[in-house]
Amino acid sequence: MIKLSINQCANVIGAVGSHTSVLVEGPSGSGKSSMLYMLAARFPGHRAVYIDCTQIDVGDIQLPAVDHATGTSTFYPNAIFGVHGQQPVAICLDEFGKAPRSVQNALLPVILDRRVGNRPLPAGSIVFGTTNLSAEGVGDSLQMHVRNRMSVVTMRKPTAEEWVQWGVENGVHHAVLAWVTETPDVLADDDTVNNPDQNPYIWHRKDPGRKAFCTPRSLAAAGRVLDAEIGDDDAERAALSGLIGYRSAADLQVYVQLGRKLPAWQSIINNPDMAALPDNPAALMMVVHRAINRTMEDTLNPVMTYMKRLPLELQGVFVNQLLRVRGKSVFAARNINFTNWCTANNWMMR
Repeated sequence: MIKLSINQCANVIGAVGSHTSVLVEGPSGSGKSSMLYMLAARFPGHRAVYIDCTQIDVGDIQLPAVDHATGTSTFYPNAIFGVHGQQPVAICLDEFGKAPRSVQNALLPVILDRRVGNRPLPAGSIVFGTTNLSAEGVGDSLQMHVRNRMSVVTMRKPTAEEWVQWGVENGVHHAVLAWVTETPDVLADDDTVNNPDQNPYIWHRKDPGRKAFCTPRSLAAAGRVLDAEIGDDDAERAALSGLIGYRSAADLQVYVQLGRKLPAWQSIINNPDMAALPDNPAALMMVVHRAINRTMEDTLNPVMTYMKRLPLELQGVFVNQLLRVRGKSVFAARNINFTNWCTANNWMMR
């Protein structure tokens, strides 16, 4: 089986989605529905339409209407599909595999013919669906004739490196980013782990009693818990455990405790040549991720001075990740200290 990354899935949908519907099967919490917003960015002329197929019935797709003048009836489609306008739409049929069979059947003309009832979608409209892996046992199923109308592809979880890059771009808490960087097993696929005891962080089909676990979605939520600064270690661990499991929460809190011993951010800005350097590799990684999150145009010079005191590999992580952050790459490229580092260490740029 070929497993695609989320970007590869979005590329396939963007290439063929105007004439062939793609159904993306993937692990829970892996970001499948977010492809709609990726596609909206790539196709700014399309209107993004999100439909949660578990929340609709056949009557939410189209309703009968009587034409008294002709003594006939027709069906009026729901305006959300955009058939009444000229602007093409990008439709995400989320959780399609969990929809009642009647709803799946009612959506088949949208999937196959790009029409709702007898009303065609605007030219160029894109249609795709998402569903969970059947092995996860959360109720996703498709009949043969439904599946045959779509190109079904399998999406994998992001690698730790891919997810950390996304986390950097979206401001995920630095302790979570450092922990995932140092513990890539938190994003392993369960079918690569024979014994669930070998990986206590993830959902595993052989351990149905594991109710909370790490996914890209729950890790991002764990970062928001840490951002809230509850101020009570037990309450924080309980909140984290409810998202990513007790073992994951305990391990992550070790990084949180390390983070509390990092040099004060203001000390790095005010005196980068003398600010303390952690002696723990995990703490050093957290310093880097915190700097990526907090560095702004007016603080980049002292941060670069401080970063040059770190191992060169970590300097490379800082520079490469900062260039990937929307809104920061522009001022970084204008900074002479930053560009001089890039020139001197161009072999590390990627």
